[in-house]
Amino acid sequence: MDAYDNTVLAAIVERSMTSSVRVYDLRKFSEPVITIGGIPSDSVSQVRRYRDSFGISADRAFVLTPCGFHILQMDQTSPVFNSNGMVGDFCTSVSISPNGMCAAIGNDKGYFIALAHPATREDYVMSRFEQPRRPVNPVFTQSWAEKKEGDTFAFFDESVPPAELASNWPPDNYMILSVPAPTRCLNVESRTILQNRWGFLRADSYLPDPKDKMTLNLPDPFPFNLELGDDPAAVQRLLQEMKRNQKRRYFEFRDVAAGEYAPLEPASHVCYSSHHRFDWENYNAIPQDVVGLDNSFPECWITTLLQSLYLCHLPECPVRKVILHHLCTREYCVACETSFIFANMMMTSAAGLHPIVQVANLIRTMYKVPATASLFEPVKSRDEAIKRMHTAQLTLLEALHRGLQDEKAYPFMDHKPPCHDFEHSIAYLFGTEFSSGGRVHLEPQFYWDVPSSALKVNEGLQHLLKQIESYRDQVQIKRLPPIIVLRLNPEGGTLKPPRCLHISRESQEDSNYVLCSNIIHLSDDADDPGNFVSHQRILDDRFSLVNDYRVTAPMEEEELEESMPAFHSHRAVVAYYALDKLTAPPYSLHDGNRPPNMFEVLGPLLLNDVLAKPLQRDPSAQRFKSPLASLYEIKPNDLVAIDAEYVVLNWNSRCIDAGMEGKLSHKTHMALARLSCVLSSAPGDERTIVDDYVHTPEVIEDYVTQYSGIHPGDLDPLKSTKCLTSRKATYLKLRALVDRGVIFVGHGLYQDFRVCNIAVPPEQIIDTLMMFHKPGGRYLSLRFLAYHVLGERVQEDEHDSVEDARTSLRLYRKYQQLVSEGTFDAVLDKLLATGAETSWYVPEGRDAFGASPALFAGIPGSLLFPESPSTLVSTEAVKDDEFTSAL
Repeated sequence: MDAYDNTVLAAIVERSMTSSVRVYDLRKFSEPVITIGGIPSDSVSQVRRYRDSFGISADRAFVLTPCGFHILQMDQTSPVFNSNGMVGDFCTSVSISPNGMCAAIGNDKGYFIALAHPATREDYVMSRFEQPRRPVNPVFTQSWAEKKEGDTFAFFDESVPPAELASNWPPDNYMILSVPAPTRCLNVESRTILQNRWGFLRADSYLPDPKDKMTLNLPDPFPFNLELGDDPAAVQRLLQEMKRNQKRRYFEFRDVAAGEYAPLEPASHVCYSSHHRFDWENYNAIPQDVVGLDNSFPECWITTLLQSLYLCHLPECPVRKVILHHLCTREYCVACETSFIFANMMMTSAAGLHPIVQVANLIRTMYKVPATASLFEPVKSRDEAIKRMHTAQLTLLEALHRGLQDEKAYPFMDHKPPCHDFEHSIAYLFGTEFSSGGRVHLEPQFYWDVPSSALKVNEGLQHLLKQIESYRDQVQIKRLPPIIVLRLNPEGGTLKPPRCLHISRESQEDSNYVLCSNIIHLSDDADDPGNFVSHQRILDDRFSLVNDYRVTAPMEEEELEESMPAFHSHRAVVAYYALDKLTAPPYSLHDGNRPPNMFEVLGPLLLNDVLAKPLQRDPSAQRFKSPLASLYEIKPNDLVAIDAEYVVLNWNSRCIDAGMEGKLSHKTHMALARLSCVLSSAPGDERTIVDDYVHTPEVIEDYVTQYSGIHPGDLDPLKSTKCLTSRKATYLKLRALVDRGVIFVGHGLYQDFRVCNIAVPPEQIIDTLMMFHKPGGRYLSLRFLAYHVLGERVQEDEHDSVEDARTSLRLYRKYQQLVSEGTFDAVLDKLLATGAETSWYVPEGRDAFGASPALFAGIPGSLLFPESPSTLVSTEAVKDDEFTSAL
């Protein structure tokens, strides 16, 4: 409210979730003098009236709302001006000068804006006198020549007359360089720091702020830097090449200094969209035994713990085989995601796939679990990094233990644990059980801290056990675990884990433990968080270095220690010891070297997705209706056409150390948004058995709607009208199809499977991208092949995953026909010649249904096969989405 003279202004929220301001006269309160409505907000923070200093118009008032500020005139029934919201927060305060000529509006985040008005206009409204907003896609200046009169193409902002620009803004004849929006820029002339809200950088006036570690290292501005050449249009490409060269020099320097122990270049930078074609054998000497893990994100330091659990006590691998049999219905379960990674690692090594497995889904899940989310807070020193690894070791084992215990509370359909005490498997393997007074059993402890005063690990651990055994009336050890985890050197020190531990206890049988894994931390100095690597026992007493996706051949531990960098500080952090007679659980003996076949357990999910109901507002309308009456209608070697769509996540990693010089930003993460599968048991059979929209709780940076067909709200349970389900459910459906032995058909399948985070044997993959390709030639898009081979139009406006999956299936059927006729090579040559002649152009369709081009040509077939009939896409067919980022 606001009051002046005999007048009261009251802001009122209407039932329509809009606001209005009512003006009352103190002498007559029965009804307002005037009501000013149409304020688009359900709350008002302040109302402030001011007079027209010229006395021309009626009094005015500022109204502050979460949507911005509004200017009212007391003789008008609607606001005379509406603004947008402020940067940082809502408008919370306004102050007006006594003469009513200017005002300031601010909020509690430290932002304010100033407004004034020209003194010569009678119908004035206070203005900020800003330069008009630049268009999203400007037309870059192609020449440094001065603007000529009548030249309307030299500048990007011709929509605004020059007369309306503020006088203090310079002319627009400068080169524009694109930089990230959060980057702070330093004005060379005024030495002031400005936030780059437009996403542009003036090359002649602005440079990146040297204190902003997230900015790109741009060189001197063009044209003063001769390395950028004399073509302004090529500046962006040259800057990107210079940045890549800088990264290569950085990693080459680290490689020379640290050898095999140096931090590896992120896998996403090495070959983001062509993992299957990269020569991973140069990095992994034993892919049949050890599988490399992805390191594209700063949080991937957790993979050293995963490798230690996966490779613990080869060849029995008890930890791996326990985790593989876990399954529950919790949407965010660390044990389930770890099981999926272990299954992918086993499939990768057994099937001879490229030796690298994704871990992004596990990291996303750990961010959603409160107990593990804090592990990825940034670290800024060597000691802090080691303490974080010690905490992560305990937290991960506790999360796995809790996941197995929760399996009964969250049962998955008809899945049953392999044994009656399965939920205690992690506690049995890693937990040291205690008793108090011989009666009360305490929770098991998953680790041992070796005393920092010990000179050797054996002596220190034995002394610790004797101390505990001496307290007969207090806590005593009831049972030692089959696997002992030692946490070493928390505050400095040079303790090295021995090859074996011999533990003697009174009235107990002696225990012999062998070293299975040793996690090592390397750093340049005390302020360097460094990186983690591990030594894994592979064969007898021979160890291999595992550094992300780099794996060396097995060798003696002394040889590995000799190869460690002499100019880097290294310290043993965590060591895993296992009993020399430890065996795998009996229920895993029939699994062999592959993960257990889960088709019988996971197959019913293809008929009834029980994990989707909690995410759907109207399950009866949103539920996917499967055409299958029984899961056994899917037979081994059936064709399943598959297509996946992705969105770009705003990862916002909290693990980037802003103070680390040379820290490199990672690529944006492509998350699975939609998956479609079409079953085909015979030619003409095209049944859609999976069409999932995947729930994505993270912040989505870009829906890439043109390529994915995903719109804002499609992945939000509160807004979506699609068949929304969890990421876990989509993975389990794919896993069921893989275990059934179907043959997957698609275009660019390796990219799809990588984003889906599943390993598929190569004998179950048919990729039309590789079929219609000659070595050294161009990879043909699905749209080009559909138009010229099938006579069909696809991907006209937005990609549709069901449509693209069916198109891939028809391309494969056509390929089989051409091969049987012996004409495939000739057709492929003609196809490549046609593409070269037309510059790979595909004409746009004339209608919304994307009819076959054969219809427009008046012939019954495609462009390459005018005599043969073409299978046309029915206008009643179900349409969905696809994103071909690999192309």
